[in-house]
Amino acid sequence: MTLVEAFEQLWARTEPAFSQQRVLVRARLLAYGFITAWGRHTVSRALCALHAQFEDWSASYRLFSRSPWKPHDLFQPVLEQGLAMSGSTGPVTVALDDTTLKKSSKRIPGVSYARDPMSPPFHPNLMLGQRFIQASLLLRPEALAGPARAIPIRFQPAPPPAKPGKRAGEEEWAAYRQAQKAQTLSWQAVWLMQDVRASADQAGHAHRALLFATDGSYCNGTVLRHLPERVEVVARARGDMNLFRPLTEEERESSGRRKYGATLPKPKEIRASDAYPWQEAKVFGAGRLHDLRYKVVSPVLWRSGTRTQPLRLLIISPLGYRRTSKSRVLYRDPAYLLTTDLTAPVETLIQAYFDRWEIEVNHRDEKSLFGVGQAQVWAAKAAPRVPQFQVAVYAMLLLASLLAYGPKRTDHYLPLPKWRKQEDRRPSILDILVLLREELVAQSVSLGLRQRYSSGKRPGVHPMPKSLAG
Repeated sequence: MTLVEAFEQLWARTEPAFSQQRVLVRARLLAYGFITAWGRHTVSRALCALHAQFEDWSASYRLFSRSPWKPHDLFQPVLEQGLAMSGSTGPVTVALDDTTLKKSSKRIPGVSYARDPMSPPFHPNLMLGQRFIQASLLLRPEALAGPARAIPIRFQPAPPPAKPGKRAGEEEWAAYRQAQKAQTLSWQAVWLMQDVRASADQAGHAHRALLFATDGSYCNGTVLRHLPERVEVVARARGDMNLFRPLTEEERESSGRRKYGATLPKPKEIRASDAYPWQEAKVFGAGRLHDLRYKVVSPVLWRSGTRTQPLRLLIISPLGYRRTSKSRVLYRDPAYLLTTDLTAPVETLIQAYFDRWEIEVNHRDEKSLFGVGQAQVWAAKAAPRVPQFQVAVYAMLLLASLLAYGPKRTDHYLPLPKWRKQEDRRPSILDILVLLREELVAQSVSLGLRQRYSSGKRPGVHPMPKSLAG
């Protein structure tokens, strides 16, 4: 199976998402247009890559602004295939994070001011952009012998509520303040988790729990107290939070209305204390296995967050590293994790949080190589749909590479540069893009030769096929 064939199989399963066959065909062509486009990945560049710049563009733009398909349905085949490749036992690990796509105008639907993540910590800056929440399925095709691969399964717009104008009345301002509370990023993350849970049930995996690995922005009471059934979270936490022990049976009988037991030391104090023993585990990260130390305190209660809901506290000792082979050993920061999962092995939870970094790789690839957010569309439906369409195509391409050639870098890909020392590594998205373009060119040339032979003309120098012109 080639990469193109694997991609075609995945794309064929999106047919139920479109109301008409011609819409499916146009969407498929635009998917290849976004993949093969050079420079900025706009709709017009995708059409130029398809040699359709001299035709009417309106139907392609109406695909995003008027056609009734749902982006949710484009990700369903990706989710189904990813769940089939994730094994049959244990929780399904999903990374969750938000990202902002830079925009140039406040008049684009869904655009608002947000904190620029690239600004220095001592001087936060603002930027105009569209905010999205992304969920990526974390696959481990090589278990602990290789890195995880994050496959996007949701790219949901999460704009803040629109602020009323200067002439707005009290009713509009009251509705705005109510929407601010109801449409926070945390609540939208909860709704996304519910959506992913429902889609996993629809795919026939209702018996498996979902484990979401998140950063500290989702470690709050809104998320942890309102999780759907069969959904757990492991999230980074603060080192100075106030935690409590649950009440013992004797305390519960004699305490009356008390809900919390003895106050625990702060997580950073527990890390420095000898009263809590260190344990060891093997975790894959940064290209190799690490022997790390961790502490577990369970169960704990977080009064200002999850109230009486029991949690587990995981403390990870800083890992040592060297910048060069001869430099002194430096240490990263310790990590404090809170999880709602009280039964899964600790090694599974820690590995899930280490693998969460792969969603940051998704964000980089989507913006730098796939040009997500570069399309210049202004329609209310098209503004969020085009980035969602591009991310869905990116997810299918990642899955197609696993189906066609496996997780390792094989001889099908271009050789690495000479300055690369590590040969045994996974292919990057750039490697996958180059290979797909190479296979498309080979198929186009083969088609041109077959047409020339079938027409009875003498083989030799022949014009470039129309599919490649331009």
